[in-house]
Amino acid sequence: MNDFGQLNIKSYQPPHLYGVHHVNLYHHEETTADLVVLPPGAQIATHRHENAHELFDVVDGAGTFIVVGRPVSGEAGKCVFIPAGTEHALRNDGDAPWTVRVTYQNRIYPRHLGKLVGRAIRKRLGLFYS
Repeated sequence: MNDFGQLNIKSYQPPHLYGVHHVNLYHHEETTADLVVLPPGAQIATHRHENAHELFDVVDGAGTFIVVGRPVSGEAGKCVFIPAGTEHALRNDGDAPWTVRVTYQNRIYPRHLGKLVGRAIRKRLGLFYS
């Protein structure tokens, strides 16, 4: 990965074949993306993100998303959107690594308005912003 958040996700190889691998691709304002590699038999337990929507793009391999208790197939090329607050899990029940890009979009609430306006003004003026 470099300063622009670039990584050749098609050629990424995890350093070992056990455990779930998370590689941060980028974090900018309200959006974050990770590359997640689950080896055969690995899973991410049921959880939810109360304040972030997630978009899963299956890059390689196949596995199963469990969304509110229901299985959803996750083969290469599939996209699955999980709205904030939705219970979900991931499970690689295949015999090859399952590579998924996950993009998180934080929900915007009215209480964030001041921060967003301030950031927009600083950006327009060419000042530091975060």
